[in-house]
Order: sequence, then C-alpha cells, then structure tokens
Amino acid sequence: MFHSRAESERSLSAPLPAPRYVAWWWWSGLGFAGLTAALWQAGDGRPAWGGGGLVGFTGQVFGGLGAVFKPTKPGGASIGSRLAFVLILLVLLYFLWRATRAWLAYKPGAVDVQQLEDATPEGTPKPSDVDLTARLRRRLSDSSMYPPATLPAQAPAESFLELLGDVEINPEKLGTALPKLLGRLRPKLAYRVSGVLQYRDGTPDPYGMTVTVTAFLFGGSRSKDVWGSDWDDVIRKAGSWTVSTLLPVTRAGRLPPWRRWWGQEIAYELYEAYQEANALSRAGRHHEALEQYFRAVRLDPTNPYLRAELAETQEKMGLHIDALDTCQRALTLDGQSLLGYHKRLWLSHWNPHPRRLRYFLHPHLYRDLIGLRYRNSVILGTAETTARQWAEGAGTHGWQTCENLIPMFVDRYWPAALGVAPRIPLRRKRRKERAEAGRDSLEKTLWRRDPAEIRVVMQRVAVQETARLAADDAWARVWLYWPARLWSWVRFFWPAAYYQSVRGAPSRVTRGAFHINRRVWAPLRLTWATSAYDASTGQGPRTTPTYKWRWPYTWRLPVSRLDWDRLKIWSLRWRLGLSALLWTRRDWHTHYNAACVYAVAMNADQWDPADQGKLVGCALARLDHAVQATRKEAATVERSWLVEEDPDLALLRAPGSLGNPHFTNFVRTMYPSAETFEQSPPSSRTEAQLRAYDYRLLEEISKLMQEVWSQRHDQGDTDIQRVAEWLRTERSIWKSVREIADPNSRRRWQDRVSFIRYLQANCQPVAASALGFPPPLVPEEKVTQDGHSSSRLIEKRLTALQRDLERRWVVFRSPGTPRRPYVNCHKGQRVLREAAADGVTRLDARAIQRLATGYAAAWQTLDDWLAHEAKHRAFRQAVSDVPQLTRRRVTALREARTLRI
Repeated sequence: MFHSRAESERSLSAPLPAPRYVAWWWWSGLGFAGLTAALWQAGDGRPAWGGGGLVGFTGQVFGGLGAVFKPTKPGGASIGSRLAFVLILLVLLYFLWRATRAWLAYKPGAVDVQQLEDATPEGTPKPSDVDLTARLRRRLSDSSMYPPATLPAQAPAESFLELLGDVEINPEKLGTALPKLLGRLRPKLAYRVSGVLQYRDGTPDPYGMTVTVTAFLFGGSRSKDVWGSDWDDVIRKAGSWTVSTLLPVTRAGRLPPWRRWWGQEIAYELYEAYQEANALSRAGRHHEALEQYFRAVRLDPTNPYLRAELAETQEKMGLHIDALDTCQRALTLDGQSLLGYHKRLWLSHWNPHPRRLRYFLHPHLYRDLIGLRYRNSVILGTAETTARQWAEGAGTHGWQTCENLIPMFVDRYWPAALGVAPRIPLRRKRRKERAEAGRDSLEKTLWRRDPAEIRVVMQRVAVQETARLAADDAWARVWLYWPARLWSWVRFFWPAAYYQSVRGAPSRVTRGAFHINRRVWAPLRLTWATSAYDASTGQGPRTTPTYKWRWPYTWRLPVSRLDWDRLKIWSLRWRLGLSALLWTRRDWHTHYNAACVYAVAMNADQWDPADQGKLVGCALARLDHAVQATRKEAATVERSWLVEEDPDLALLRAPGSLGNPHFTNFVRTMYPSAETFEQSPPSSRTEAQLRAYDYRLLEEISKLMQEVWSQRHDQGDTDIQRVAEWLRTERSIWKSVREIADPNSRRRWQDRVSFIRYLQANCQPVAASALGFPPPLVPEEKVTQDGHSSSRLIEKRLTALQRDLERRWVVFRSPGTPRRPYVNCHKGQRVLREAAADGVTRLDARAIQRLATGYAAAWQTLDDWLAHEAKHRAFRQAVSDVPQLTRRRVTALREARTLRI
C-alpha cells in the first residue's frame, strides 16, 4: 500500500521525551498520602492536640511528626519507625523531584543557551562568537516562548542519588537534613541549547552550525546541521529548528496552531513560514505574507488555524472570493463531510438529532474551527462586496475560481435560495422536490451573476451560520472554558500566584460578539440586502416576512425581525443591550461589533441629519470603548482593519459623509500620527488601491536599482561573466516592470511576490539594507492630500509606462536594428559571450562606469517621473540613451554612442 510522505512525517514520534508531569504528580500525591498515614500511625497515643474528626486526625499526624524528631528515650518514635519514615520520605522526594522536572520541561522554564563554539577554519569571515550567541538568544526571545536562561549554565543532577549528594541523612538529625534536601529538590533548567560553528567552501550555503538541544529530563537530545548563505541566515534557521524541536513536548504545543502536532515531529520550515507570515502581515506586506501562509498550508494542509489566517489575509487584500473559497474548502477539517455539514447546518427546530450535540461531545473540534467558521460568516455577511466580486469574477484566477466554488456552495447552502427569484410564496413540497428546486434555483442564481440576488442569498447563509455559531458556542462553553475560569479564581484567592499561566486556548470570538452578530448584525444586513434587491427588481416592499424562508430550517425562531425602511435608533439600542446581557463580557470584540451595527444602520435612507449624528456618536463611542479594552497586541493588529478595511464602517469613513470628520478626529486621537490623516482612505482593497501599491512598488524599485548601479560604478574592472549576469538580471527586471504596469495584472499578487524575491536574491546587499523596500500593502502613515497621487493619475502613468515598454519590446523582437531600446542588455549579453569565447576575461573600469551610469540614469529618471519631478519625455530619452556594448576587435569593447549625462 502506498504511504504519502506527509503521512510518514506526521507519524514520527518526537525525538525528545514528552514530559508526563500529570502521572508523576499523581504518584507524588500517593506518596504524600502514605507519609501521612505513617505519621498518623506514629502519633497513636501522643497527639499534638485533642479533638475529634478532622481536627483530631490532624493533631495525631503532627504528634507523630513530633515523635519522629524527639529523642528515643523521652518518648520519641522507635528506630524502626524513624527508618520507615525516612524511607517513605525518600520515595516521596523522588516522586516530587521527577514531577517538578517534568513540569519544568513541560512549562518550560528558562532555556540555557550556551556560548557557541568555533570550528571554522582560520580566517573565515564571521562576527565574534559572543555576537552570534547573542543573536541566537535574541532569536529565541523573539519567539515569545523560550527566554534564555539567566541562571548559571550548570546542568542539574542527572539522578536522584546525585541529588542527595553529601546530605547526611541521620534519623537523629532530620531537622537539619530536610531543609538541605528540599533546597536541592527544585530543578532550575530543563533544556540546553549548544552549537558549533562550521564552514564549507565552494557551496551556495557555505556557513553552517551544528545545533544541539539537550533535555535534562531522561537525558534526551537531538542535533541538526543547518546551512545558510550568511550567518544571519544560519542563526534564523537554528532558532526556528530549536523552537520547532521544543514545541511538540512543551505546553506551547498544546495551543493553536500546533495542538495537533503534540508528541510529533514538526518540520522547522513550517514554524519558520508561519512566523515569517505573521511578521509580514503585521508589517502590512500582505502579498508576501500570503505566500508564506500558502507555504505553511502546504506543509500542514489539515491545520484549520492556518487556513483561517490565510483567509483573513486574503480578505485584507480584497480577495473576498479567494477567501470564501479557502473557508469553504476547509469547513470539513473537523471531520464532517460536506453532506454532514449541510444536514447539521439546516436542522429544524423540532428535530432532536444527536448531531446537535456534536461540539458538546467534542468541544476541542469547536475550538479548532471557530476562527475559520467565524471568518466564513463575516465574508458572507459583508455580501455587498463579496457579491460584487462574484459578479465581476474578481478571483485570482478570474471566473474560474467562482466556477469551481459553485458545486460546493450549492450542496451546502441550497435552502437559502428558496423564494428569492422568482418571488413567490413558499409552498409545502416533498423533501426531495424542495432540495431539487433549491439546488436548481441557487445554481442559476450564481451563474446569472446578478449582484443583488447573490447578495440576498449570501446574507441568508450568514444569518444561518451566525445562529449555528452562537448555539455551538453555548454548548462548547460547558466543558471548554471552565478550567481557565477556575484557575483565575484560584489566583484571585492566592495573591502569591504572580505567574500568568496559560490554561487552554482562549476563544478568538467572545460570547457577546456572537450574540450581537446573531441577534442584530446578521438580521440587519439581511433586511438591507433584501430591500436593495426589491429596489433593483422594481417591486415594492415585501408583504411576507423576510425570515419566512428560514422557518423550516432553524433551531429557534429569529429573534430580531428588523425592517430596513422603518429602523429606529431606540430599537437598535434595545437589541444590542439585550444581546450583551446574560453571561456575556463587554470586551473589545463586543463593543466593536456593536459599533459595526450602528455604522451599517447609517446606510438606511430614512434618517435625517439629527438621527445620522446620533448614529455616528453611538458608533464612535463603541469604537472608543473597543480600542480602550484591547489587550496585548490587539490594538496594533486591529488598527488597519478598523481605519481602512472593514466594510461595515465604509459609510463612516466615506468622504463627504456626516461621520467622516468625526471618524477622522477619532482616528487621530486613538492613533496619533506625525502626518495629516488622509480624508478619504479606501474602505477595502479596491482596484485603485492595488494600482496605488504597484505605483509605490515601482518607485521603491527605481530607488533600489539606482543604488545598485551606483555601487557597480565604483567596482573598477570586472569579470566579464559577472557583467553578463548583470545584464541578464537587468533584462528580467525591466520585463517584470512591464508586467506590473500592465492593467490586466492587478490581482496577480504572486507576480509581485516573485519579483520582490528575485530582487532580494540578485541585488544583495542593497536590497537587504533598503529602508522602503519592499513597501507595505497598507502604509503605516498616510501622506497628505497634496502629496498623494490620485487614482486617475496613477492609472494614467502606469498605462503609459506599460505602453512604452511594450512598444520597445515589440521593436526588439521585430527584424532590423532598434534605436537604443532598453532591451539592448540582451544584445550586450551576446556580445560579452562572444568576447569571452575569444579570450577576453575582464571589462575595463571605463566601460563599467559608462554602463553603470547609463542604467542608473534610466532608473533615476523613472523615479523622478513617478515622483512628479520629471516629464515623461525625459524618461523615454534616458531609456534610449542607455549604452549598447559593441565589438571593434577581439580584445576591446566600446560603447556605440556617447552618453548624455
């Protein structure tokens, strides 16, 4: 039978021993019970105090303890009793020692990162060993998991006999021996990291390190050789491998997204890809983060946490169809088939099927899928954007993405299409006939690509999904979250417990947010979409209830029958207050979702300016509470989504709207900036915003290439093969610039990422030290309105650039000699290859200087043109003036034309 490589890797057991601290603590408790029983027996007839029940039992135990420490003659315990006490005590101390070591390894405690040893040949270029050790420690500290040890680098005792050491265990002097034993009982270190620096010449990755992780628990260890192009690359790989080695056997491995890897071997490439994706996403470089998330998903395809974060990044990039496709294909990762998910989602209120209790019986499955299911409901709930992109076929692969999604969407959500088009009263039909009618209706709706009709269907699905999420959350909380609350109460009554322990994975979505979405947000958006659909079809308001389609498919009746044309502010306040009452916590997520409800309600037409102002005030007040209630990194993580991307807040941010000045003032108050806040930030990743990113990317590439050629100018005479490689890279870069400027490649994000990776690989070290390269998809600070190019000007300049380069590309491919096209680097490569074949090995410094000056001038002029500091004619002239290498004789190279500087 065939076994895939992925299955083989997941079946490997962790090389380091998994600490079984629970078993050792259980045996410690058993030993303590035995010790208590022995003391109780020794205190028979000589209790410390009198009494009955528990008081008398405790007095007899302490009486036995006093008898052990008393001399034998005045009434102390016998020698046999003392020896039995010492033996039981040693067994108990052994159990406690093993339990504390196992707990320290599971916790884990501080990691001892030893000084790196140098085994490289003499003269190898490298920083000092102390510097490299500090970099490795900083890498481990940045993981926020394993701080380097501040303790002396001394290994604990390897066995219990070594722990006893020179402690003199005298039954007559137990009072002095016990404190010394207890002082040695507590271990200080659980893991040690050591490394040996290596170097091998003649390979693409000459720098290396043999890194070893030693576990003092049971003496386990593991080693690996890592190699890189420089020492920073080696330190990065060594740190990632160290953390991925400790993850499967420590407490952090019990938390998402690594919970399913407990006790198994994690590829360090997976951990490295996930960490880099998070860092790039926080920096706003979503294109590159998306590539790393796909890399992580390829290494761990069944991880729902990675799929959820991938979908969230796609949504931030405006790829709502791709995000929907990611969520839909990952919803069955908790073990449900497509049919099983459909049956559970559309259960009726009278059907007592056991699948209702799925997450009550398996609460951890709920925890695994909560982020993914919530992201799916949000994408479907903001259907005005998702439906528009569906109608446009705006996926990464165009309409093909939607076409592949249709069968899955129809099988899972066909009841949502009943009664949408044509609008006729729902009739009682047989189950099979109703299913066939629903499938046919939904499939035709999706193929018709009518945004208003598709929007209604998606909003109905969002209502159903949010209702199921709220119900599943109530069942899962019975078993999932009470240990964390119990531990919080224990810490409340024990002030000395200053250590902030992590007990299980906290829910990414709070119960208050669930209830607001189910009771107000999803119904409000549904009635909005229904009203818009009625207006688009030219029909009047519906006489039948908006929720009638849902009556046969609900566990409970709809709770908020809202009417879009007759909304009242007091009604929204009452429903929001009711949703956040019983057993809910007013955290940041609850406040934020309430603010989204007020912002969505602003889209209704019946509000007068006074009511609009009240809605704006309510929304901003809830946003203020949400920002002030954030914890840890939530404020910085949610900033870009709140300020620029959330479609619920689109009208609040819209230029010229009543709420825009107040929202601008709120943002400047909560997120101070040295720059003037832009008055019209886009509400989603629109076509214009993607083109603005292409514009910024080309600006940074122009600066980067100008610096690259400026450094090449000062290199003197150079090997001819190296110059040929320069020209080959230059030709590929100009070709990629032409493809980026092409208006038809706006959503091909992978082309941008590949281009960035190509520049980083071929333009070192300038690319690594460039401050603005690559630019983030969402700039951290907004420039002023005067310095920000309009969308029309950006599109005009990129189109002109694409036409210029396309025209020169066509001229180059046509017969005849072109007049100085930019692709003359191709001919220069051919000339250099011919010269090398004739024995020419180096190009003189004068030719290098002229060649570098010409290309640097072309890139500088492109930068000036994009920055409005030069005319288009100047750029075209600079490109035409790039020198062309020609041959006069076998041993010389010359330029065909004098450069214009």
